[in-house]
Amino acid sequence: MSSNSFISRHRASLLPLLALCLSACGGSDGKDGEPGAPAGDPAISIDSLTIDINSVKLTDGIPEVNFSVHNQDDEAVIGIPSARFIAAQLLPQGYTNAGDASQWQHFGAETCDANCPGIFTDFKNGSYSYKFSTVLDGMNGQSLVAGATERMIVKVGGDNLADGTALPVTNQHLDWTVAGNDPVYGREIVSIEACNGCHTDLAFHRGNYNQTQTCVSCHNLTRVSDPAHVFAPMIHNKHLEGFPRSLSDCQVCHKDNDMLAERDNWHTVPTMEACGSCHTDIDFVAGTGHPAQANNSNCVACHNAEWTAEVHSDADRQMALAQFQADITSASMDDSGTVTVAVKLSNPQTGEVFGAANTLSFVSDLRIYANWGLSVDYTNRSARNIRLHEVEPISGSNGSFTYQITGLTILPGTEVDLGTLAIQGRICADGASLTACGDNVDALPIKASHVSFSNTALSAKGRRTIVANDSCGNCHGDQQLTIHGARNDLEGQCQLCHNHNRTADATAANPSHTSVDFKQLIHALHGGKFEGFEELHFPSELGNCATCHVNNDSGVLSIALPLAKEVQPLALSDGSFTSATAAICSNCHEDEQTHNHMIQQGAAFAASLADATAGTESCATCHGQGGPVDVLKVHPIR
Repeated sequence: MSSNSFISRHRASLLPLLALCLSACGGSDGKDGEPGAPAGDPAISIDSLTIDINSVKLTDGIPEVNFSVHNQDDEAVIGIPSARFIAAQLLPQGYTNAGDASQWQHFGAETCDANCPGIFTDFKNGSYSYKFSTVLDGMNGQSLVAGATERMIVKVGGDNLADGTALPVTNQHLDWTVAGNDPVYGREIVSIEACNGCHTDLAFHRGNYNQTQTCVSCHNLTRVSDPAHVFAPMIHNKHLEGFPRSLSDCQVCHKDNDMLAERDNWHTVPTMEACGSCHTDIDFVAGTGHPAQANNSNCVACHNAEWTAEVHSDADRQMALAQFQADITSASMDDSGTVTVAVKLSNPQTGEVFGAANTLSFVSDLRIYANWGLSVDYTNRSARNIRLHEVEPISGSNGSFTYQITGLTILPGTEVDLGTLAIQGRICADGASLTACGDNVDALPIKASHVSFSNTALSAKGRRTIVANDSCGNCHGDQQLTIHGARNDLEGQCQLCHNHNRTADATAANPSHTSVDFKQLIHALHGGKFEGFEELHFPSELGNCATCHVNNDSGVLSIALPLAKEVQPLALSDGSFTSATAAICSNCHEDEQTHNHMIQQGAAFAASLADATAGTESCATCHGQGGPVDVLKVHPIR
């Protein structure tokens, strides 16, 4: 019987004895920051850790940290086998020179595992202490500054308790002062949550460090030899290429988060080091691309906070876009495949209703796309469309104008199916105001949108949702990734043309990487496998499907097997087909062994349409929900 099973079965009888033992080993009244009494039940299962740094003090100049460790249920974690302790100091803004930002200094780090340079004490109740091996003042050649903000970091995890229970890596910090007062200044500028909007679970140095407060304590001029490895310049420089948003949008990372006291530093404290790491064509000292600057003392004289925020903001763009809205208000389709659709254009800010699109001087482009057959993931290879800014409406009044789209294909059996309409466009603006289109005028893409419709009316029920604009927006911004001029509704617009009717290159080593069918294209793009995008770097773990996929109507992640019946096989350029599950999965899992495994389980590669749709794929038997190798379990989904 395992130790965990024994404790679980006999927990009630063991707890009084355990409490007595723990009290004898390390309990106290908790005064002056010393470890307190036993912390209740010991942790049996550990999914996550919390480190509470209770105090840091200097004894004869040597730092000593007292901390406790708990699991997700606030139960004490007893017997951690190792920990690392990092000490740092923050110099205040302007301390090193007028105009300089606040700067971190690295004092040092000590690791306690089988051997400790200092004194490590386990109080056997979830409380611990560590006393460094040397005095803080002078460590790493750095001097204690009176009144400065000090930082202590405790890192635990990445190893196991004595009974084999794995400890997840956890970093925590405490900012303190030698005098025992609360720090009067800090440098909380970005959060790991902002980073993980794209990166999901960012960690460095073999996964040991996963908090920005830890990173800055080492990535500073007193710890790294190359100035390019100081945290702010390093992060800016790493994002210069492949960044999925506009580089001028600083608030992708520098979010307006009330928990970050110094969140406005990006525009209130301009420095050569920070600004130059993005504006790499400038040499401030030499005077290349900018008047020569010996130091940061004069930066704010020209680059005041309001101006800096304004030029790194799209506020004017958003104000202009907020003055225009295009709504599809009704739709129906006759037996010939002709769709009649009504559109209303308005200013939601004022309630003003506009005329037809072709009469509005500020409309650069406005189009509606239509496709039919949600039960077969669309019947047309490319959606039929009309350009509202170029055609007269059939009829209209009170701001609602009617148009017709012809040529939809109605396959037998889809007569009472559903279709999708998508609307996209661009409007012209001068600053925050709409203006007539012309030379030197910005044409701004509006947020594209889609609706579903039946033969008789708009429908609340539509195509299943596989990815959402919100999930794409974690990296690309809220419908800020615009393709083909004005298409940014990645959730439901793209699929009207990027569907299974598009063919893949039958001669390619992996045809799945050559198809523009949306489900194939997106996997290939983000895996760096689509031609021309081999250098694309996916910022999260490729196997973490939840980065993009969302839950279906049943609350299950949309990668779950079996696939929806609407999913069609992959069409190849030679007229053959690959069965649907195999085509999708082989986009990532493309080795020969897996390929053969798929065939053994009924997959059809480059086969006839009949074979590819025969239903012989048995993938869901093992990889379906609840199966022994459920795709929801074997992928590293976070």
